[in-house]
Amino acid sequence: MDRQMTPVCPFVKAARPDDAQSARKHGGEHEAEGGKDSGDSATISPKCPFGYDSQSFKLGPLSCMICQALLFESIRCLPCSHVYCKACISRFKDCPLCGADIEKIEADANLQGVVDRFIEGHARIKRSHVDTNNGEVASDNKKVIYEDVSMERGAFLVQQAMRALRAQNIESAKSRLSICAEDIRDQLESKGNMPELCSQLGAVLGMLGDCCRAVGDAAGAIKYFEESVEFLTKLPTDDLEITHTLSVSLNKIGDLKYYDGDLQAARSYYFRSLGVRRDAVKNRSDVHSQILDVAVSLAKVADVDRSLGNENVAVDGFQEAINMLGSLTLKSEEASLEQRRLSVLEFLKNQLTGKQSEPAP
Repeated sequence: MDRQMTPVCPFVKAARPDDAQSARKHGGEHEAEGGKDSGDSATISPKCPFGYDSQSFKLGPLSCMICQALLFESIRCLPCSHVYCKACISRFKDCPLCGADIEKIEADANLQGVVDRFIEGHARIKRSHVDTNNGEVASDNKKVIYEDVSMERGAFLVQQAMRALRAQNIESAKSRLSICAEDIRDQLESKGNMPELCSQLGAVLGMLGDCCRAVGDAAGAIKYFEESVEFLTKLPTDDLEITHTLSVSLNKIGDLKYYDGDLQAARSYYFRSLGVRRDAVKNRSDVHSQILDVAVSLAKVADVDRSLGNENVAVDGFQEAINMLGSLTLKSEEASLEQRRLSVLEFLKNQLTGKQSEPAP
């Protein structure tokens, strides 16, 4: 089975896995930069006047109390007048906040308009620089340099999308991720194919693919995954997070092709993913999770080979994966990895003993 990874904010390097942790790291960078003062100029971090930012968790008048993200398709319950996302409240007969019977619901276009305008302006607000020591506004002759707020804005949008995803509010997540993707595309158009921007866009597009897959939109999912692969293949292969995301996107396309009955296309994508993972192991053979990933890819390719009637080739692939995992020695602190190794190993051995009870992991 492919390692299931909690969606991680692509705007924070090596963050795992909750958005609060990624926010702390991201916020620290902004605070460090915000404190620089050359005497002639000052760099200040953008601050949301409502308190919504990527460094903290906040629920307020623009939040849905169910998914805990910003409101999407705002619905007002009657008679209590509490407001939620349409997708969130549709699962309830009583108001989650006050317990009142929901007699009727109606769209709150005015409030949703406020939320939409807030998102459009978030992290783009500029103010006069205030000296934190005495509370005075900086003099007019002191140049104020507003740092690039695209990272802060991107982290905020992904944070909101993650919360919506956790609550199964897929359309809300897609909306926030789509805005984020467009922001990054604008950056790419003005700055060129910078590795960091390509990495961010590749990750966000992959998350959009997951959203489509969650609602059964295979064609939409494939479109986003393929675009994600396009951007990630432009990047150096020495970053483990990038290579993992790339290989997973390829496998997800392969899975969708497999379940659609296009076995040749599925094998092609699985084989590409295997190549990416083999290269990663060559560069970092000390990372045991990478070796497990190679074994999973070998199993996927072998499973398709068997379905295509290439039994000898399939057996060779299963056996190579078994040998790889059999020789893998994990440390005591890698208990979760050991559990995964044993699970994959059991699956592989079942394929060679005829106990084929499930599709390739």
